[in-house]
Amino acid sequence: MKIKGYVHRFITCFVFFTVAAIAIKGFFMPENTGLLLIDTGLVPAMYVEPITFAFPFALTVCALLAYFDIASLKPTIFCFTLYTFLAGFAIQQGLNLDCNCYVTGSLESLVYRELEPQFFILLIVTIVACALHVFNTQNPVQNPPYMV
Repeated sequence: MKIKGYVHRFITCFVFFTVAAIAIKGFFMPENTGLLLIDTGLVPAMYVEPITFAFPFALTVCALLAYFDIASLKPTIFCFTLYTFLAGFAIQQGLNLDCNCYVTGSLESLVYRELEPQFFILLIVTIVACALHVFNTQNPVQNPPYMV
């Protein structure tokens, strides 16, 4: 990816560091995504484990392809949108409400307590990544031709 200035470099680094954080969380704590997939009813239970591995893997591959300028940022934005949709759908179903029915420190308590902030952070990062993609496609960097 071609960097055009300090602000562009900061925004690009912000997006890619967020990708790294989400991917690391997805690889080391797949039960968080699995719990959301099961409780929202989006995926049958037998497909939860492969999908919880596929989400961070796809995000990592798409981000690496975008970083090395092999692909555009669109697949990475799509992966962000999947994570945002999952958190938003769980909030829409009311899973983030504190019903005092979960044991403090349990997986459900931890996942549902951080669901709303996670949704808003993912939404902001998705919007920033979309703006970065639009900026990169509207103003492509033209490398000066080499003099022979």
